[in-house]
Amino acid sequence: MSNWPFWFRITAVGLMGCAATVTGCRKSNGLVLYPVTGKVRLEGHPLTAGSVSLRPEETGKWQHPTGVVNDDGTYVIYTERQPGAPPGSYRVVVFANEILRNDSGQASPGLPRSLISTSYHDPLTTPLRIDVVNQPAPGAYDLELKTHAK
Repeated sequence: MSNWPFWFRITAVGLMGCAATVTGCRKSNGLVLYPVTGKVRLEGHPLTAGSVSLRPEETGKWQHPTGVVNDDGTYVIYTERQPGAPPGSYRVVVFANEILRNDSGQASPGLPRSLISTSYHDPLTTPLRIDVVNQPAPGAYDLELKTHAK
């Protein structure tokens, strides 16, 4: 009987951990993070390389959750090396560059050529927006890009 409060506390802590896992949120340095995964398409085809960065709409927030685009077009966002992003509204910045190569296959000097419209590079001009929420609709974080801005 004397150990009952100890076991009660251990059980309560375990149940709180399970509840956090079920809701899909993680904490990083006090931040609540929700999973953000999606697919990036360029003119209807998977983008095979690049990066995705979320820029908060709310001023004063310093986090810029970021992820790398995999060769199948999928991406996962990380904040402070933890998967996920804090809840909120974001402008989405995307970079996808082609490294120029010479005839022997070596990288040529100079700036790489962007594979997408440069409007996606700047948080002030990107047309892409997402809202990070606890339970997003399927495909809520998928991104459709154009080669040239219209």
